[in-house]
Amino acid sequence: MRFFEVNAAEGPRFTSFIDGAHRWGLPGGLCPVCQASPGGLGEAYPSVDLSGWSLRRELEEARQVSLEEYERLRDLLRAQVPFEAPLRPGSEFGPLSGKASGKWSALDLSSPWTLVMRSEAVDQLRGAGIALRASKMDLRFRGKTEVDLREIEIHCRGRLHDSCFPGGRERPCERCGRQGGSYPDAPILDGRTLTGDLDLFRLTDYTTIIIATERFVDAVNRLGFEGVVFKELPVL
Repeated sequence: MRFFEVNAAEGPRFTSFIDGAHRWGLPGGLCPVCQASPGGLGEAYPSVDLSGWSLRRELEEARQVSLEEYERLRDLLRAQVPFEAPLRPGSEFGPLSGKASGKWSALDLSSPWTLVMRSEAVDQLRGAGIALRASKMDLRFRGKTEVDLREIEIHCRGRLHDSCFPGGRERPCERCGRQGGSYPDAPILDGRTLTGDLDLFRLTDYTTIIIATERFVDAVNRLGFEGVVFKELPVL
């Protein structure tokens, strides 16, 4: 199976933008050993509704807490999330709300880690056999034209291969497990970590990076959808 990194299309026709946030989010957790937060920017689960959870107010405001406090909230939250997920600091839940502007394609990356689709594109991709988790958003559009958009929920799978880090990969922090290092110029996927159960996923070690299978790319190209471009990544 072939795999592709998903990136935003560039040019004057692609101007979509959302200024918003999800309703709830885990706080940042500062590690006492590495003095950083093992953050999960991009990790978002809009289908997870915490409105009935007694501790939801502790996740309503972005903040930095001790690693121990983050771990307490994460462990309590797990029972509210009906699937396996890393739940790193900064992970977000519930619908995305905010202001939207610009021209919207069938698929758009409103940020490099947030994939948004027109509702009709979701339906067509599902009709082509692509399984998608798509959630409504609470958006206020600037201008007269409103678009029926859905946020695509993308779960974590797979990692980069150690060989694509020329200077060697940093060792994980002994306390929080954070493994730093910039995203490499020539990324390679670790085939041992690719489960093949999802046509869209974000990397577990770089949660801002979205990966698509060849099956997803073929469906998008066959339907003539614009808004994103695909870059094939090697697998070892």
